[in-house]
Amino acid sequence: MAQTAAVLAILLRFAWIAGQWRCFQKMGCHGWEAAVPIYRTYLLFHELYGYGWQMLYLFLPLYNIYVYLKYHVHLARSFNQRVLFGIGLALLPFLFFPVLGFGGAVYLDGSARQTVPSAG
Repeated sequence: MAQTAAVLAILLRFAWIAGQWRCFQKMGCHGWEAAVPIYRTYLLFHELYGYGWQMLYLFLPLYNIYVYLKYHVHLARSFNQRVLFGIGLALLPFLFFPVLGFGGAVYLDGSARQTVPSAG
């Protein structure tokens, strides 16, 4: 039973990294950058907000929850997805990143100020 859970966890982690790899490629970055944890977060903040140092807000207690959700919502918007998809990215990344990376989502500008999801 424990071995099955471990294999499932490894497969889900692999799917998460593969989905992020494809997302980074769609954003014009190198795919391998998705596999480096802190650098990955820095690049996402840099791409979305123009300043990678804003990732340091994730170290502030309680405020980090808001920042974490906000940056995933902005990431979803930069791929022309809705707010609920961004919340899914934050809460279930091993399911939503592969959908975003391998699905038909097209990366837009990336700036949170310039991207809004399409109506419909």
